[in-house]
Amino acid sequence: MIWSCVTRFFAKKVQNVRGFPSTLSPFQPFLDVTINSMDTIFLGNSVLHWLKAMLVFVVVLLLLFLLRTFCRKKVKQNPNPKLLTRLLSQIILPTALITAIWIASRLLQIPEPVRTLLRVLLIALLTVQIGRWADLGLSHWVDQQIEKLPDDDYNRRSSLRGIAFIARILIWLVAVLVIIESIPNFDIAGIITSLGIGGIAIGLAAQSLVADLLSSLTIHLDKPFEPGDSITTGEFTGTVEKIGLKSTSIRNFSGEELTVSNSQMLKTPLRNFSRMEERRVSFTIQIASNTSTEKLAIIPQLLENAFEGLENVRFARAHFQAVALTGFVFEVVYFVTSPDFALFVKAQNLINYRIYQDLQNEGIFFSVIPAVPL
Repeated sequence: MIWSCVTRFFAKKVQNVRGFPSTLSPFQPFLDVTINSMDTIFLGNSVLHWLKAMLVFVVVLLLLFLLRTFCRKKVKQNPNPKLLTRLLSQIILPTALITAIWIASRLLQIPEPVRTLLRVLLIALLTVQIGRWADLGLSHWVDQQIEKLPDDDYNRRSSLRGIAFIARILIWLVAVLVIIESIPNFDIAGIITSLGIGGIAIGLAAQSLVADLLSSLTIHLDKPFEPGDSITTGEFTGTVEKIGLKSTSIRNFSGEELTVSNSQMLKTPLRNFSRMEERRVSFTIQIASNTSTEKLAIIPQLLENAFEGLENVRFARAHFQAVALTGFVFEVVYFVTSPDFALFVKAQNLINYRIYQDLQNEGIFFSVIPAVPL
């Protein structure tokens, strides 16, 4: 009605201007029909409201399309665009279309079922759009973190990719739940409850899988061990080769590959030998009980002399520890300043040989443990 009044007002004003009546007279019937048709009701709304809704629809859709096109050109021109530019360049056309339809529909009186359908479609497509943006943002963050790492740091790279994979699963799982929840008269809890024994069986079967996936995420975030580390967990000892989503592969010292579930890896205490800054070693020797006091007094010095000139080894102490039934007990403590197990074995071998040789040169003998008859 307002539009009709305004049009008639300007039409009359134009007719009062000199020279215009003769010019407007051929179009007057068409103008009157157009003005009167604005109030015509079509599908519960006037033609004027339909024109306004169409105008809003075209403007919104055009703005979203231009924004998407502009950002895509920026991404092509710049190899490292800003995150916001990358996200806006990935606007999905169906999402832009349903958004424009939804905004335009607010100007119209439409049936409730149609409005509900539009609402479900809008939530579904916006959820997919947000999920895609979250996925892209996650990829952008992972790429930035990987660029900061050295080229040979394959362990951290694989850990970041593993975290990104699990995060993507969670993102899209939440997206699916949001879409399902937006459907009218669709109760997820009721459906799961109605499954009864089947749902319980599925839950129990998935419990182990979910526990392993969460354990994998914990391992990647907390990093108690990484590929290449020598570890002992429970009865398993070896070198970590691969950390998967469900299990971890360990190569034991005999060459066999062991596969242990990630949840089991975190249930038992874990010793990571590769994280040692140095290895503390202690051992005892027993000297024959008939050794004289003078020779017992020089044994600590002889034991210390066995460590002279050894690389990656730091002597701590050697002392007379106890008197046993089979002889005199001396304790030796030293440190290997490297976590390498091969260096430890090599140092231990040389130390034992030197101790035996020095004691033999001084006429000092180890105690002899008598054999027990069967």
